[in-house]
Amino acid sequence: MPNGTRISLRAARINANMTQDQAAKELSKYFGMKISRQRVMRYEDTPQQTPPGFGQGFATIYHMPIEAINFKSKST
Repeated sequence: MPNGTRISLRAARINANMTQDQAAKELSKYFGMKISRQRVMRYEDTPQQTPPGFGQGFATIYHMPIEAINFKSKST
């Protein structure tokens, strides 16, 4: 992202051409445990509550650097 611009978790998923269900399935593979679509939705709605491990998981499945994703609240 140019000039340190970050995109939302939702935008990162959309840019990766994935649905929430597809992201949950990819995260399930990444972590080796079941991750629900609802959990993906919760982190998209409250990105500041995304644990660091999940942040890295999202960055990996979306094929982008973690620094390019904004994990702050939507209002900031």
